[in-house]
Amino acid sequence: MKAIRTILLLFPVLILLCSCEDSGDDYRYPSVRTDFTRIATDSKGKIEHLLLDDGGCYRVHLTRDFLEAYDHEPTYKRDTLYRFISVYELVGTDQNDTVAYLYALGSIISSVPARLPEGESLIQDPVYLQSIWLSEGYLNFVLEVKALNGKHSIAFVDTTPEGMHGKEFTFYHKVIDDVESYRQKLYGSIPLTPFRDSLGQGDTLRFVVNLYDKGDTVYAYPM
Repeated sequence: MKAIRTILLLFPVLILLCSCEDSGDDYRYPSVRTDFTRIATDSKGKIEHLLLDDGGCYRVHLTRDFLEAYDHEPTYKRDTLYRFISVYELVGTDQNDTVAYLYALGSIISSVPARLPEGESLIQDPVYLQSIWLSEGYLNFVLEVKALNGKHSIAFVDTTPEGMHGKEFTFYHKVIDDVESYRQKLYGSIPLTPFRDSLGQGDTLRFVVNLYDKGDTVYAYPM
């Protein structure tokens, strides 16, 4: 299954890096927001726009904090949309425009669920669920994994039963080389656009995850 990713969980995980730009007495700490967003790159692969799930789209200004955290201006695939946690501030300009001042980016696991290949087992090593919610075009969640600097295989599997009116996705989690230790956050976001034809009005979206305290748990959302 191509969608299975092997990741290394490190403790402590500093996903969001956000520091003060100035230590002077006159410094006003920015009114930052932290959201699941999309980041659009330009024809050179540089960050160009911040897109919010509510439809907002803003030109990006990279702050000094951001550039210092990366030690340079990062580049990605050109003309591409990426899913990130963004720490940002919306600032009005003299041109009656609003710019997103970007302070930090955090990683999100985001991939289109697929069926497991025939003969491959669905592995659901337990996790904790901190939160889960629907936004425009995505099913988002924050999980906590017990880990200590080890490897984990992660995926979203399409487990929709035959005849179901809607879609069912199951969280695949396999501990490869690790021990249960510290609880570390794992951010996930399933794109729903590829399933537009399977999630019409009256259908149901289900997400299945094996939780430490509840076992297999189903979260259902009427569409």
